[in-house]
Amino acid sequence: MQQRQYRIPNEVTTELKINKMLYLYDLLFLVALIIVRLIALPFIPDVLHLPFTCFLVGFGLFLVIRPTTNPEKRMIHVLYYALIKKKDTYIALADRNESSKGA
Repeated sequence: MQQRQYRIPNEVTTELKINKMLYLYDLLFLVALIIVRLIALPFIPDVLHLPFTCFLVGFGLFLVIRPTTNPEKRMIHVLYYALIKKKDTYIALADRNESSKGA
């Protein structure tokens, strides 16, 4: 009986990239926004359908962009962390000039 050779990937946490800028997570998030739009549309007056759609598209694109300060996370994660952050906890911020001198 012949044993099968399976290729084991070195890194399993890499996100699935659909094209140059779009990842699978981004696509699923935008599809979820489309579903939210379809559910909410009957409750919105007819005059506001187009502005609501434009708002959702802009808001969705804003939430999936990656900030330059932390390119591993998306803006939705940044907003989430800002909302759940404990306000009474002190967080020391290192000065960029001082941190570059030590390295």
